[in-house]
Amino acid sequence: MLAIVAAVKEEIGPVLKSGNFNSFDGPAGSLSYEGQLASGASAVIVASGMGKERVEAATQWLVRQYHPTLIISVGFGGGTKRAIDTATIVISTSVSLLEGSPLEWSLPVELASIDADSHWASVARMVVELNGIDFAQGPMITIPIIARSPGMKEWLGGKFGVYSVDLESYWVGKIASEASIPFLGIRVIVDSVDMTLPELVVDMPGTPSGGRTSKAISYALKSPRNISELTRLGRTSSRAGVQLAEFLSEFASDFQSQTAPIARPM
Repeated sequence: MLAIVAAVKEEIGPVLKSGNFNSFDGPAGSLSYEGQLASGASAVIVASGMGKERVEAATQWLVRQYHPTLIISVGFGGGTKRAIDTATIVISTSVSLLEGSPLEWSLPVELASIDADSHWASVARMVVELNGIDFAQGPMITIPIIARSPGMKEWLGGKFGVYSVDLESYWVGKIASEASIPFLGIRVIVDSVDMTLPELVVDMPGTPSGGRTSKAISYALKSPRNISELTRLGRTSSRAGVQLAEFLSEFASDFQSQTAPIARPM
């Protein structure tokens, strides 16, 4: 079984739309789906909500209920290198954790780190290369706050050598590692290193869905600049979601073919 963990439904919307999924009662407070991606490959998908507690609970539930062959943390990420543009798929080699506040980050720090499964990372790379999908492969980092500014994203990339930043990947990897289940982090860049995210993103609810439209409308009405920011973010989010759906469909197809039981002659 392939298990996919995202934070919010917006990240996996195109995945669900292009496939054939049914919702079911999964872990409390999450959105859970089971079915087939566009390629016909089977998967279970959970949108946990944002942050450590929600994503850990959802991943622990997946381990208990399915003990999957592979757990993938997917979703939107911030780019931390100037060569990495929006809609680029980042394939993890490892995912590190940076805790504390930005004021503490300039001090000497030793990052906790979890390696991605090398075999499935190689399969992911083959998928993007064969399908002409823009990608980068390297380390990723999870932090406790949204990296809104170009300065913060570029600093993270320079100091720690990471290719993307998010809020959840490390915690998915931690639970998978503790259960001895292979893990892979996949992020699609929705805000490149030179892009400032709107202030609105900090105030968005951390639940898997709901409560975002009214906040976005209120924010947009405050000034024309806000409308421009939201339009740009909406455009990059749309492209990123479509790119993620294409990647997951092709990857899941390869995953299914490699893990299918071998038919024995009668």
